[in-house]
Amino acid sequence: MSRRKGGIFHHTVNRWIFLFFGLMISFLLLMLVPAENFVLRSVSITIIAVLSICYYLHNRYSRKLSIQSDLLVSISTLVQFLIPVFYLSYYYELNPDLDIQSYRYGYAITSFAVLLGQISFFCGYESVKKSIVFPRIIITESSVSNFFIVLFPLLILIWIGRFVLLSTGTYYFINRTDYQFSSPYYSVVAQLDGYGLIIVGGLFLIAFTEKNRRNFFFNFTIAFTVFLLEILWYGFAGLREPLAKTIIAPIFAYIFIKREIPKKTLAVIVLVGLPLFAILGEYRYTASTFGVSEISPLKTIPVLIEANKRLDSQDVIANLADRFYDGKSLGYLLTHYPHDYDYEFGATYINIPFILIPRFIYTDKPIFTMGLGKWYDLMEYSSMPTTFWGESFINFSWVGIIIIPYIAGLLLKGYDFLFIKRSSKTYWAYLYVFGAVNVMRLPVEPAVIWISFFLKVIVLAFIFTWIHSAFTKVVISR
Repeated sequence: MSRRKGGIFHHTVNRWIFLFFGLMISFLLLMLVPAENFVLRSVSITIIAVLSICYYLHNRYSRKLSIQSDLLVSISTLVQFLIPVFYLSYYYELNPDLDIQSYRYGYAITSFAVLLGQISFFCGYESVKKSIVFPRIIITESSVSNFFIVLFPLLILIWIGRFVLLSTGTYYFINRTDYQFSSPYYSVVAQLDGYGLIIVGGLFLIAFTEKNRRNFFFNFTIAFTVFLLEILWYGFAGLREPLAKTIIAPIFAYIFIKREIPKKTLAVIVLVGLPLFAILGEYRYTASTFGVSEISPLKTIPVLIEANKRLDSQDVIANLADRFYDGKSLGYLLTHYPHDYDYEFGATYINIPFILIPRFIYTDKPIFTMGLGKWYDLMEYSSMPTTFWGESFINFSWVGIIIIPYIAGLLLKGYDFLFIKRSSKTYWAYLYVFGAVNVMRLPVEPAVIWISFFLKVIVLAFIFTWIHSAFTKVVISR
């Protein structure tokens, strides 16, 4: 036993040594390589950041894969703040006139800041209940029947809300804040719309846990049918983020049950999904230009044709990389904010108390999203997110990028531990998969959305469990 504990200890120490060594090297490169040589500077620091984070994740999860929040936040950070730099730095070196705001000069400092923030986040996450992971999840026959007691009525409610969106002409504004000003009740409808992920994730959990071949085929067919309906719903609107979340849900359900990555399936999704992602971006832009507000083949097909023409005239890879790269917001803040504004000293966190008040009760409730346009008018880029790392910086400078991610790590470990303790309870497993999909988006969101989301998922888990318990008591009493 002592030998095993010693091995785990050294395994843990190695990943921390690698992280801090990577931080030191990236800092030296940031200081020594001239800013004008931004390709060498950006790529070298980004390589170190990517290798450091990946080594940490491999060291922590190679023996026991689990879709926990530290893994998910890290993957999101890699995809949205680091990996696109490898293409964009060379692209803007060759096409400097296209980089209007000179974002490329912020790539290096952004990669360093993200590595620093991630290390602090890991410290917070592992400072309590250090290496705890989810046990294997078992979905029984009673769990399947329990699913339909609560979540089938939820599915009906979701589609009623979606018909409201269709009837009011707000279908193409799903999950956007603009239409909430028309009616605060649309906020409730939009949230209901997002809960379709709970159904998709739960049905795939049931399917993947089934060992009987005939039952698996039946359960998988139901799950896949609901999955396709979700894809069609978001596909016509050209909503890339909800589509990506819907596609991720079955993958996470598979990992949650099987404890392995479906590599072939994932490869196919990436190869097919990335070009489709580019097309949908132009489709949505063109649809808004055409003023499309309803699902109609007569209107959708011309929009797709026009979107394809627009796409042919652009560098698709650069557009995709730029779309994924939210690091440009952070880079702009790191290089400009200290010269233009005083630090906020926590002012952006004042909306946190409003989390507990529904918008239809308090109609003037603040919008929680926080765009870069609040500080900088960068034309079409003003809607870019400030990001979690950027918000930490504008409040407390570099100290914020150390302290705030550490606190976030603590909160996420508490969130994970709450679900780990209740992993045998059916609805908690369903809600965790739903939550895991949304955690991937958190690095680009302000802290108030982090806390709002955690509370929402936890409250839903308690509500679903309570509804099922109350229903069961009524049935037994009869």
